Amino acid sequence: KQWYQRRVRGELPEGSGRVKPDIVTYGTAIRGSNIKGSCRYLTGTSVSSPVVTGAVSLLTEIMKKNERLSRLLSPASIKQVLMASADRLPGVSMYEQGSGKMNLPRAYELLQGYVPQITISPSKIDWTDCPYMWPICSQPLYHSSMPVTVNMTVINGMGVSGTITSPPTWHPNTHTSGNILLLSFSYSATLWPWTGYLAITLSVDKSGAGFAGTVEGYVLLTVQSPATSEDISEQTSTLHIPVKVNIIPTPPRNRRILWDHFHSIGYPVGPFPRDNLKLQTSPLDWNGDHIHTNFNGIYKHLRGKGYFVEILSTHFGCFDAKKYGYLFLVDPEDAFFESEIKKLSADMTEQGLNLVVLADWYNGPLIKHIKFYDENTKQWVVLQGGGANVPALNKLLAPW
Repeated sequence: KQWYQRRVRGELPEGSGRVKPDIVTYGTAIRGSNIKGSCRYLTGTSVSSPVVTGAVSLLTEIMKKNERLSRLLSPASIKQVLMASADRLPGVSMYEQGSGKMNLPRAYELLQGYVPQITISPSKIDWTDCPYMWPICSQPLYHSSMPVTVNMTVINGMGVSGTITSPPTWHPNTHTSGNILLLSFSYSATLWPWTGYLAITLSVDKSGAGFAGTVEGYVLLTVQSPATSEDISEQTSTLHIPVKVNIIPTPPRNRRILWDHFHSIGYPVGPFPRDNLKLQTSPLDWNGDHIHTNFNGIYKHLRGKGYFVEILSTHFGCFDAKKYGYLFLVDPEDAFFESEIKKLSADMTEQGLNLVVLADWYNGPLIKHIKFYDENTKQWVVLQGGGANVPALNKLLAPW
């Protein structure tokens, strides 16, 4: 069987977005009824979602018939059980399978001993677990590299609301030099309804500039939920999130590439056309211009050639050109600040930074007239923008 897979709709540029889907199930060539009679085959989330809906209905019915479980029935408890019981698919990343393939019999077994708690997705940060932890596992960390952010979803099975009682804490394993790994956190102090987020940003301390190996530790997170009834009092749950990161000595400047994502569309905020206008049957870009989505092929090629690719998610004033051999501008859609133009000029003439520009089509009149007919709304949709911002690039490159 083939499993329906879908890449993340990210929260770029800060990290690669939270993991979606949560689970996967049958979604390719599923036989169903035809409105005109007989049967037909369908593919996609339109058929895989009803399969999960059926599973949720069965689990809900089971919980309702059990006095203890009926008090614990919630969207979060059902979600936690389905995710914890899923079977991981080999050779597929977390952004394509979530927790894995739905396993309803296993979910039923876990349900019998279910205890209200908090869980998190993904359940760990592990550079050694590739390809499941792709893209974070595709490149080791090193001192002075751009920080890597992992966005996680906190699921609260204790109640519809909850509070992270204190800031998450990092507990390094000193036996594996975990103290050279620096962590910072951003999170939703209040979890409502049922969920929240935790963003963990990782970097390497200066003391680890020459370190080579795998460091370990864990993040401690505690959530408290108020009493929901006379039967269910205030509850507290503490979660240990394992962290395992591959670290290497800082690479030489000529092997380091800084990829500008700040001036690219992270996830399309409206209808934008694909860069390849010849794709008539699927004209819209749903992925965004990022090294792990539209430009994944270039990223893998550069990594295969021994280059280290870092993502610049802020303006040009926030990086030290002396650390990098190349700055890549790939299909930028945004304009450049005057301060950025001046800094880039100085970085190239005084700091020896090399600039690589890759841009596709630009046609002002064409952009204004690109449109398609939406069968769902029965309206013509005019696309927003398209191609690279060549006028902005020309202004940036004017000094040369």
